[in-house]
Amino acid sequence: MRSIRYTAFGNPAEVLRVEDVPTPTPRPGQVLLRLQARPINPSDLFQIRGAYGILPRLPATPGMEGAGVIEALGEGVEGLRVGQLAVPLGPIGTWQEYLAADANALLPLPEELDIRAAAMLVANPTTAWLLLHEALRVEPGAWVLQNAANSAVGYFVIQLCRRLGYRSINVVRRRDVYDDLRAAGADEIICEADEDVVERVRAITGKGARYAIDSVAGDSGSRLAQALAPGGMLVVFGAISGQPLTLDAGALLFRGATIQGWWLAHWLRTTTPAARVALFGKLIPLIADGTLRAPVAAEFDLADIAEAVRLAESSTRHGKVLLVG
Repeated sequence: MRSIRYTAFGNPAEVLRVEDVPTPTPRPGQVLLRLQARPINPSDLFQIRGAYGILPRLPATPGMEGAGVIEALGEGVEGLRVGQLAVPLGPIGTWQEYLAADANALLPLPEELDIRAAAMLVANPTTAWLLLHEALRVEPGAWVLQNAANSAVGYFVIQLCRRLGYRSINVVRRRDVYDDLRAAGADEIICEADEDVVERVRAITGKGARYAIDSVAGDSGSRLAQALAPGGMLVVFGAISGQPLTLDAGALLFRGATIQGWWLAHWLRTTTPAARVALFGKLIPLIADGTLRAPVAAEFDLADIAEAVRLAESSTRHGKVLLVG
């Protein structure tokens, strides 16, 4: 089978190679999954560069998400069947054609669910839901401020805010994404390249945003912290700028703001199986009926991995890059 591999950390376009490796055989308690779609997430690219919270032993196959069809069942597996659509929860290494995954770490899905939407189920919509419900505990009618609003997580935050009765303020770097964000349900949009984010947020809300979500860090995240209302809270879940988050001490001292880090990998490791089942039970119907959806910028075959990761790291792309085949 084809597998994307790397033997050293570095620039993904340079260190990734497509290799021919043996197709795995499922051990007792495992299934063999024929993967068909795999998103390229920022976390994947950070890990390949050696700049992520969890690093694999090299050589390694990247990929933390993907969806496929069960092709074989290992001894003792019950409750699953050959031909069933499923996604793995937890194991890395989805950027290949087949994956042997533990049956108890596999999420079976409705057959009618689109394979591309299924491939993007675990990271982005889950993150958006948990940030709003568990990390921030947003109250109905409140303003939610976020940067990188045209990212996949950003789209899911916008759609969930509209669905749940919250209002969203969405910070982006380019004005050419405005129409798509409005179509997704964005209430307010700010272009941080040519507008004063703090001033605009206060003009919209009066005192600042009670809740904020930062996936960028650097100057963009710092502006979100400054735009918080008294007693407001900023949750940092990403650092795609690669720059440190510099905080204004006054925001903490005089406005009683809270800055908190949050990591999906930690939630997946520490939560109970029942909590995961309950969460996906809420998300899957919203994805199936189109309430939650993210744009796809392009699809690439595994053989075109260098071109795929270059586009995934481009600041001008619109939507997620998927690996198919």
